[in-house]
Amino acid sequence: MTERDPLLADGDLPLELRLQQNVDRPHDARSTTDAAGTRRYEDVAYARLAGFRPLLLDLSIPASDAPVPLVVYLHGGAFLWGTHRGTLFGVGDALVDAGIAVATVQYRLGGESLFPAALHDAHAAIRWLRHFAGELGLDADRVGVMGESSGGQLAAFLGLDLDDPALSGRVGVVDGDTSVQAVVGWYAVTDATLFADPRFPATPPPGDQWPDGIVAPGAPVDALAIVRWASPAHHPLSNAAPALYIHGDSDTEVPSEHSRQLVGRLLAAGREAELMLVPGAGHVFAGADPTPVVARTVAFFADRLGASVMPTTAVGERS
Repeated sequence: MTERDPLLADGDLPLELRLQQNVDRPHDARSTTDAAGTRRYEDVAYARLAGFRPLLLDLSIPASDAPVPLVVYLHGGAFLWGTHRGTLFGVGDALVDAGIAVATVQYRLGGESLFPAALHDAHAAIRWLRHFAGELGLDADRVGVMGESSGGQLAAFLGLDLDDPALSGRVGVVDGDTSVQAVVGWYAVTDATLFADPRFPATPPPGDQWPDGIVAPGAPVDALAIVRWASPAHHPLSNAAPALYIHGDSDTEVPSEHSRQLVGRLLAAGREAELMLVPGAGHVFAGADPTPVVARTVAFFADRLGASVMPTTAVGERS
């Protein structure tokens, strides 16, 4: 008996039939249009896996006569919590105001499936968005990704454009391009081995569950082979997209060394990378005004993705 792909109960079916069963189509999803002409889709199932809840995304598309660029937003939460509802500090609305569509993506958490399940889901969301780009009015050639904390870890992986089926998975729309043209990481986890480095002490999330039990059952932080595999900084960087990493220099949960080291490695590999440190800011930019962070993020995406409406807000200083 032929063993089926565990991620797709109907993995042997033709693509169109798989789509009918495994994902929502845009015309079947709930949508509204506001006074500014922005179309908003809620709870679109970009994938359905046997034995799991549907994986959902929300999507906001600014009014435009031409296809618009897209940013995929991945929430944080240490792979323990989080939702696809909204974005931090209003960055999603700011991107839409700049003429950029925003998709906020739900993914499986550590209590449901271990790494790389969440990364498989992030790839699946991009494949869904690209597959239906024409119907949605999105430009499939201008896609960016951003994430915060653990979502930043996923965004960093997507930005590397790795040709590794073990990391991209076969969830939802199983065929398609998942490369991105720009990456922004906010206090991103880029190298989980740093959590075992006494030079960069970190306060773990509530419950002290990360990364133990998230990467692999009972895996301690010093299980280097596993932890390195789950760390974007330890993968090839030769195809990395232009990236901006923003980090509070007083972050005690995910030390800023995560962003410092990855940006340094990207630059050493000849890739385009920028670092913005926020003075005095802790995790989630606690203790600092996030306005310059949002402005810098929107300006970066507007420049790299060619937004039709350039942002007018002030851009934060580079450090």
